[in-house]
Amino acid sequence: DRMRRVIAALAAVLLLLSAVPASAASITYPYTAHVQSVGWQGMVGDGATAGTTGKGLRLEAVRFVFPGQEARGHVQDIGWQAWQASDSTQIGTTGRAKRLEAVQVRSTIPGVSIECQAHVQGKGWLPRVGDGAVCGTTGKGLRLEAVRFWLVDNN
Repeated sequence: DRMRRVIAALAAVLLLLSAVPASAASITYPYTAHVQSVGWQGMVGDGATAGTTGKGLRLEAVRFVFPGQEARGHVQDIGWQAWQASDSTQIGTTGRAKRLEAVQVRSTIPGVSIECQAHVQGKGWLPRVGDGAVCGTTGKGLRLEAVRFWLVDNN
């Protein structure tokens, strides 16, 4: 039953990706970032960097296209947003010039987890964190500049 759910979720991702150019068809956990003065970047996945490093630009939002996850963001002057779960989830804000300071992403598929790594202002790349853990910082006024995510099969 667990394997059927994993296969169903992956089939849903492949269906979503059918409208994506063939060069991106190998992405299994697709995400993109909205960056200060840049806007939405192209879709990446599986540990690729979304956002920028070395440019001093804030990450403002992250969008995921995956049916088996829940996510929320910690935003400047707002704090933690509510958990969201859908086939296309966006956390953070756009058009408000607010920095995304941390994210939390967790899998809803048994036997599969999602890991995250954050690039934080003045700190660089932080260690990878596991499913549902805080990725980034809170209470320090530091911006996320980039993030990476991985799907992990725990079976």
